[in-house]
Parts: sequence; C-alpha cells; structure tokens
Amino acid sequence: MYLLITKNFSELFMHYLNSSRRHSFYAAMLLTVMGAAANAQNDFNLATLNPGEILVNLTANEQTQVEQDTLHAQLNYITQGRDRAALQDEVNRVMAEALELLAGSDIEYATQGYQVYPAQTGRPTRGGEDITSWRAQQGVSLTSQDSAAALDLVAELQELGLSMGGLYYSLSPGRQEEVADSLMDAALNKVRNRAQAAAAAMGKRDTEIIEITMNSSNNGFFGGRAAAMSMSAVAMDVATPVAEPGLTTVMFNVSARVILLP
Repeated sequence: MYLLITKNFSELFMHYLNSSRRHSFYAAMLLTVMGAAANAQNDFNLATLNPGEILVNLTANEQTQVEQDTLHAQLNYITQGRDRAALQDEVNRVMAEALELLAGSDIEYATQGYQVYPAQTGRPTRGGEDITSWRAQQGVSLTSQDSAAALDLVAELQELGLSMGGLYYSLSPGRQEEVADSLMDAALNKVRNRAQAAAAAMGKRDTEIIEITMNSSNNGFFGGRAAAMSMSAVAMDVATPVAEPGLTTVMFNVSARVILLP
C-alpha cells in the first residue's frame, strides 16, 4: 500500500499525469510516505478549511484478468509394510535419487512432510499396541515459470515412484506488480476526473488533492487445469503430465481526499 499526504499534491499529481517517467513518481511517493509516516490517514483538521472549501473522499478501482505464469507441483513417496527401519531406508534411497535429479535442473524445489506412522494396528497386547503395518512418506514441492521443464521433471519423479499430490498455477509477485503498475494510470485518472466532476456538481472552480492511498491485490485464486498420470507409488514409465494456466484477477485501488475550492 502506498500513502501520500501533502498539501501541494495537485502539482505533483499533474506532473505525473503529464510525464512518461512513471517509476519516478512511485519513488517520489515512497519518499513522501517515509516523511509522513508519523501522520495518521485521517489527521486533516477540518477547521483549517477556508470559507467555501469542501473536503470530499473519492475512490477509484481498476482490474484486469491475467494469465498465471508459475507452475507448482507437489509429489510424495509413500510406502507401507511391517519393517519400520526398512521402510525408512526405502524412502531415504528414493528421495535421494529424486533430489539428485532435481539438483541438476533450474527448478526451485524443497522437501517436506517426512513422517513414519502406524498404518494398521492389531489386537492390544500386554506390551502395548500391536503395530501390524507402518507407513513412511516424504514429499517434495516444485515451483517454476518454465512449465515444460517442470512437467518433464514431474514425469521423471513419477517414474521413480513418487505420486502426484497437487499440480496448479499461480501468478508470480513480479507479474502482479507489473500489471498493477499498468492499472495505476487509469485509476489515478479516474480520481482526477471524479474530483473535477464533484467540483462542477458543487459549483466549485477547482480542486486540490491532499492525500492519496493506493494498493494492489489479486483474488488469490490458484487455478489452471491439470492432468497427472499415474497416482501409484510403484515405479513405471509415466507420460508427461499436462497442465494449462488459469486466470488471476489483479486489482488496483485508489482512495483520495480532495478539497473543492470556491
């Protein structure tokens, strides 16, 4: 979120609208935020208004749908049996091979969820619960903007015996910021136009923008269509999974406090 508070904002705002150096305006805004950090958003004293001046609050919103650009995959190796030590050894060996495969790629990855727990119990005994079967598992997650390379790796991991736990797309923070920058122009223009329209409706001759708050967000939707072959933990030849990105709605919101001048 960006907060700008200044009594002379109208001049800076008009300079921005007439300038092609948008990022310079962002920098100016952030510097102003740092200087005004101690001021609360609603600190403006209405008693300082001159006769005939009116303070109004305005909002403007822009949004667009953007194709998601980051693929996420989560796979698990799961095995079950009576010998707990042997099961852990099996998981360790398979996951070591999986990590060796991933280390030779440019894909971002991380292991997760290593656990061993009873899968089946028998009748209670004097020595305690009779564990007749154990389950051991460990997972690995992949993240990449190179979908083709990531899906090829997923297929190789499935051939090692890992099973698919999830495959989906999201919008990267960098792409969201890029889209938000493109929406900022239109949102700020809306604020300016609404300020001028409010002044005309109230019979005022001019406007002065004294505060602007801006923020961007998305709908948080993780989507995309995916089809993952082989859910079995038994190593076999596996076709490469297929996946298509979905859409994320990026929103840019502006709120402003404007003085209507007589």
